Amino acid sequence: MTAALSNKFANIVSGSLIALVNISVAVSVAALLFAQTDPRLMVPGIAILLVGTLVTGLGGTFFSGFKAVICSPRNGLVPVFAVMVTTIYASFGNEYSIGAEATIIVAIMVATLVTGLFLLLLGRLKLGNLVRYIPYPVTGGFFAGIGYIFVEGGLTVASGVEPTLGSFTDSGFIQLVTPAVVLALCLIIGKLFRDNRLSVPGILLASLLIFYAVLMLAGISREEAAESGLLPTIQSTGALVPVFHLDYLQQVDWVAISDQLSGIVVVALLCSMMLLLDVSGIELIARKDLNPDHELQVMGYTNMVNSLVGGFPGVHDASDTALVDRLGGKDRLTGLVYCVLVAAAILAGAGFMELVPTFILGGLLIYVGLEFLIDWLWKARDELPLSDYVVVILILVVIIFSDILQGVTFGFFVAIILFVINYSQLSVIKIETNGSDHASNVDRDLETRELLNKEGKRVLILILQGFIFFGTADKLITAIRTRIMDRKDSHFDFLVLDFHHVSQLDTSAIVTFSKLAQLSEQVGFHVVISGADDKSIKQLVKHRFFTFGEHRWERHYKGQVEIAVDWCEQRILEDLNRADEDYRLELADLLRRIAYAEEDIHDLAEFFVVENRQAGDYLFHEGDKGESLYFVGAGTAVVVLDIPNQREQILRKYKAGAILGEMAIYTGENRTASVRIEKDATLFRLDKEAMDAMSRKFPASTAGLHTYIVKVMSERLGRANRNLSRYI
Repeated sequence: MTAALSNKFANIVSGSLIALVNISVAVSVAALLFAQTDPRLMVPGIAILLVGTLVTGLGGTFFSGFKAVICSPRNGLVPVFAVMVTTIYASFGNEYSIGAEATIIVAIMVATLVTGLFLLLLGRLKLGNLVRYIPYPVTGGFFAGIGYIFVEGGLTVASGVEPTLGSFTDSGFIQLVTPAVVLALCLIIGKLFRDNRLSVPGILLASLLIFYAVLMLAGISREEAAESGLLPTIQSTGALVPVFHLDYLQQVDWVAISDQLSGIVVVALLCSMMLLLDVSGIELIARKDLNPDHELQVMGYTNMVNSLVGGFPGVHDASDTALVDRLGGKDRLTGLVYCVLVAAAILAGAGFMELVPTFILGGLLIYVGLEFLIDWLWKARDELPLSDYVVVILILVVIIFSDILQGVTFGFFVAIILFVINYSQLSVIKIETNGSDHASNVDRDLETRELLNKEGKRVLILILQGFIFFGTADKLITAIRTRIMDRKDSHFDFLVLDFHHVSQLDTSAIVTFSKLAQLSEQVGFHVVISGADDKSIKQLVKHRFFTFGEHRWERHYKGQVEIAVDWCEQRILEDLNRADEDYRLELADLLRRIAYAEEDIHDLAEFFVVENRQAGDYLFHEGDKGESLYFVGAGTAVVVLDIPNQREQILRKYKAGAILGEMAIYTGENRTASVRIEKDATLFRLDKEAMDAMSRKFPASTAGLHTYIVKVMSERLGRANRNLSRYI
């Protein structure tokens, strides 16, 4: 029972403290966002911020996947809304009117509604990982810019004037902003202590008590303090709700709102980015995974409701959630207490805010801004690569001398350029090998295979990777040209380019491949492309890359790299007058390779069975007992693997002189795949019983057979090892 009461007390305390902090921050942001434009906008500004705090807080509390989550309006949206508010106000001649106030309120309502719809759409489409595509330095530069804007806004709120370089020589300005700066520094220092859970509310309460103690000792009244800028002046007080009155509708300038469409879209994008980033942070706090798509939908519906009551858009807040967690808030009771106190502040009206000193409002803004700057200028210098850190600095500079939107746009532009430069430095060639090490999946006569190994350097095989665009494609052509320059040491007549690991080939790269076609004609080598997708092949055909018909130097496409290499091997064998189609192996020729003596050949033939098989026949099926091995005399046999619900796969091909099925006869295991005749074939079968009988009668010749099989297997293994070494 005691533990339960303790947990409830911790939830109540944490909810109360975060509510007090967020109420204070909401009023500070309202002063920055609205009062600096016109003091008469202060009351609706406070209402918009507090209503947004209440509605988003309720949405997160009741429906988020994490019970103690804190959701609220995000300070990062302030720069965008500042542009929106000042632009709309300027369209009314920079003069206050009900129409100006109504238009600003409705613009924020529309922004909140669009944000809600956008978040809901992202959640429904399950695009919760969309934030991963935002360049990290752009995010950092954006938050650093927000930090600068908040520091500048805090100085403005504290002093009542927009700061300039000359302001820092004005004694009146210095007197007003010094307490705000000291307060911000105290808040930052307070967070450095190990047990800092109460530092923010404690310092704020102490500052408030010290302020009124000084006023009392100095004999300064509230009216005098307000006149000197120490207390805010709120020209109209009273109830904060409803934010929007129906009779405002006829005063709204819809054209002015439509002009803010780009800013509204930016608000929606920023909210989605902030939500997903903070959900990742909250997962660390909660020590469990959250469903980002669910959180998007929760905030989508919440902001749609929020827009109807005139609230500022809001999403999850990882820093507030972390503070609540450290204070002991673990349940939805924390959020309920938080929302109840915010609702009480709304019902109390704006009058109570006249009691909050301007240095506290300004100091809170400066504190928030310094937090951003410390994170993204100081800490990031060791965490980010130099190029990314420079992007953050450049974005901040653009924001200082221009505005937040241009800064972010500039950041995206620079990030894209850096990406292109960095990606272009990566080698598009994943593996470089040749026909000796990476042979085709066709087994031939051992003598033929050794001949192909010797001629294998005539086949240059490049396994490509990644996204091939104009930069990487040009590097590929340059690399090929470099290898051509070294032809004395590594002569090649065939170039195989495998695209199996290529994610995409853009149009500019397709055009660059025309240079490769010209190079193959000028220098003299065949080109075979394998593993490319249909779209890339169609584009290459469109640009006449492939040759059709008789050409001295051909350019072809094959589905797999092994088939491409086989095409090269066939051409090499034709050059050596050893074409597969013409090559046949008689049983006597085979026996001559293993027989101990010439006179044994006739007798050894009795142990072999000559089989003539037609295309489509199966020598054996997967799972059959392994009782025979086969030599291919002529034709073609293929090893096929049946995969459920998929087309069969051809693993290997066997042509004249190849041996197959030898492993099962030694191990006694069942067949691991099926062998089918692809082209009418003549085979020489040796059964296990016949081999045992042959070993008794002709032990030397049988030993020769075993030696021949070992040579075949050794050649395969050696080639596999050489090929594997290219991948390590």
